[in-house]
Amino acid sequence: MNDTEMNGVTEMNGIAEMNGTAEMNGQREEVKMNGDAHSPTHDIFDGLNGLSGLNGLNGLDGSDRVATLEKRVQKQEDEILVLQSALRDILRRLQIQEMESSHNKSSLISPNSTVHMSNGKRTTVTTMPPRNRRSTGPPIRVTNSTSPRSSNGSDSVYAPSTPSQRDSSRLTPDPPSRRKASTPQQQQQTPTLTKWASNITVSSGDSQPSLSSKEAAYNTEEGVLRIYIKGRALHFYAPTNFDHAAIHTNPLSKQRLKLEWVYGYRGKDCRSNVHFLPTGEIVYFLASTVVLYNPDEQTQRHYLGHTDDVKCLAVHPDRITIATGQAAGHDRREGRAHVRVWSSVNLNTLRIIGIGSFERAIGCLTFSKTDGGSLLAVVDESNEHTLSVWSWERGQRVGEPARNVADPVLAADFHPMDDNVIVTCGKNHLFFWNLEATGTLTKKVAIFEKHDKPKYVLCFAFAFNGDVVTGDSNGNILVWPRGTFKVAQCIANAHDGGIFSLCVLKDGTLLSGGGKDRRIVAWDMAYQRTGLEAELRETVGPVRTLSQGKGSMILVGTTRNCIMQGTLDLNFSPLVQGHTDELWGLAVHPHQLQFVTCGFDSHLYLWDVLSRTAVRCMDVGEQSQCVTYHPNGDLIAIGTTKGKWLLMDMVEQKVIMEENAGSEIISCIEFSPDGRLLAVASHDNAIYVYQGDEASHRYSRLGRCQGHTSFVTHLDWSEDSTFLQSNSGDHELLFWNGAQLRQVPDASSMRDTRWATQHCTLSFRSSGVWPDGADGTDVNTCDAHGDILASGDDFGKVNLFHYPAAQPKSPCYSYPGHSSHVTCVRFLHDGARLISVGGKDTAVMQWSIVS
Repeated sequence: MNDTEMNGVTEMNGIAEMNGTAEMNGQREEVKMNGDAHSPTHDIFDGLNGLSGLNGLNGLDGSDRVATLEKRVQKQEDEILVLQSALRDILRRLQIQEMESSHNKSSLISPNSTVHMSNGKRTTVTTMPPRNRRSTGPPIRVTNSTSPRSSNGSDSVYAPSTPSQRDSSRLTPDPPSRRKASTPQQQQQTPTLTKWASNITVSSGDSQPSLSSKEAAYNTEEGVLRIYIKGRALHFYAPTNFDHAAIHTNPLSKQRLKLEWVYGYRGKDCRSNVHFLPTGEIVYFLASTVVLYNPDEQTQRHYLGHTDDVKCLAVHPDRITIATGQAAGHDRREGRAHVRVWSSVNLNTLRIIGIGSFERAIGCLTFSKTDGGSLLAVVDESNEHTLSVWSWERGQRVGEPARNVADPVLAADFHPMDDNVIVTCGKNHLFFWNLEATGTLTKKVAIFEKHDKPKYVLCFAFAFNGDVVTGDSNGNILVWPRGTFKVAQCIANAHDGGIFSLCVLKDGTLLSGGGKDRRIVAWDMAYQRTGLEAELRETVGPVRTLSQGKGSMILVGTTRNCIMQGTLDLNFSPLVQGHTDELWGLAVHPHQLQFVTCGFDSHLYLWDVLSRTAVRCMDVGEQSQCVTYHPNGDLIAIGTTKGKWLLMDMVEQKVIMEENAGSEIISCIEFSPDGRLLAVASHDNAIYVYQGDEASHRYSRLGRCQGHTSFVTHLDWSEDSTFLQSNSGDHELLFWNGAQLRQVPDASSMRDTRWATQHCTLSFRSSGVWPDGADGTDVNTCDAHGDILASGDDFGKVNLFHYPAAQPKSPCYSYPGHSSHVTCVRFLHDGARLISVGGKDTAVMQWSIVS
């Protein structure tokens, strides 16, 4: 017998003796490999010795003594699991060595095995094709991480790849069948377990491959799934009739998502981002999505090539080609700030410019005018606010960038008549740049002379004669004749407060849009008032950008994220409406194709899915965190950020009840399926339960459920309106009797409970939504309908799984569009559409379910 066999037998004998002691204690065993340098046997001996120290229990009565012993036994469960796992691993290694000595080497290696040589020792690890590590990358359908990138926004597939596509540094072992024990008794006592070892590291050095001790495992005999979130072991109980084979083969969903509609617009902090195209479409952006909206046909198309927030937009002189710039984001390959040039006809990306050349985000973009648009000027949001010029068709920079623009730049544009002249404005400056033949950018500073120099030059436009017309924070309009850098004319106090936008219409009329006064004023070609002006309603906010629309129509983007259309003779009506602050609340109507959203802007929007418009907007007076519909569809409950929840009658459009549930954030709120009870979960770790009176629509508090050690994050009612399941910030799954306000301590007794919803992200049926290496906050929300499950994550992705998603790291389709954490997803009552809301991107997205 060689040294390896001798060592294996010695270790096996020692562990077998300890195994007898473990079996006497009646402990459940699981396969668990330990890759740490510290030997698990020392920890086990220490734990077993602790059991023998019973002298400290003499002063306790019988029940306390039993409880203390039960706690100590529970603490040693993991050590016993390690012990049993080590024993089976030794037996496996001995069996392999015996087989090697009697058979040809080629017959020992399965097609899915990897052989490792270390210090002359041979180890075979049986693996299945690995699952790709979750990517926050581009919207392409892939089977490995090196597939070419598409720009049409198709779905990404995160599924097991083929052996030829596997990552050479990570392997996932095939879920093994029950391993042979050394004796029939051991076979009878050893449960069948499955492991997902996403962190088996294969190296070519001297180190042996090892399994982490914190891997997902499934006990088929007891129907218990164990996963780890941030180092914490979580145990979920499978339903009694669950097909255990399905834990190995969770398929991809047969359905897909298609982005149907985007509600909202980004005008709060972006400029010059609403343009009318010859196709009759209005182009603007929100989150990482560029929207092409045809108001006459009530249709939208979407460019989904970006990986994070789109910050600026420019239209080529041909009115077909569009350039958009984004902020740096999550994606490793294309997450850096860059510019995409694409066609508005087929939405194909023509050129990606400047990956690695820009910092933070792209602030301004403009195409050249006099040469047919061959050049593209770009200003980033680095500390130097660098200005650079690119030949976009070749993807090459022209000359060196100008790095001496110290103050923020708010606008940039090529002069429409003078070759290679670029104008920029912003804080404390108005600059005229000239692009020399050598590629050098030279700067001329505007001279204000006797006129007060404003703190901000907020906008500018080019008149038909080539004059540069500027609007500033003092409310003044200044005229700078073509070819000069001095003020020729000043219109003082044109607006009360800053002038946010200037636009020259097709007939030469100059429009100015005010911020504080919300007025739009018309000026003739001699810069005299025409007498036409309009004032926007306070609810839509100040003017952010002005643009020529269809015919004589004017398009107005506002700081409250609305797009208005109209003329100065007639009223302006909203085309696009949206939230203005962080968005969390989403609830779907139980019977109609409508849904409501609420957020930190204190507004509640009611949206209609078929008309794709905001039916109603109400100010609830409080920053809102969550919302839910009563089963009758007439009432909604809103949870706020200050511990208050509101009951609103949607028919009467008024708040009929206010109640405090603690003083902290109401994180989630849910009516029971029969509508009699209302569960209100708070950041004070408690769930408050209220009982309603059907006649008066008043709810009185029954009490609260206490037991969580962190704030409650998700809630689900059972179909019979009796039980609750809840998740918390420290990754707990607890069960409650909602009417009796008591925790159900035996989680296994709830394994066959049928739940009315699937909002808990930590449960047996949703455990597969968590990606490899999840820290417990990556997945914010989930919802199920039929055989599909949707989730939203911190990387701006909406993911679609087959339901139940019980296989750890289940394969899914992943969809871009949001640029911030996706805070809530909900299926409509008919299951034909999914709604998702972003956090700080304030986007509401409507997805259709397609086969």
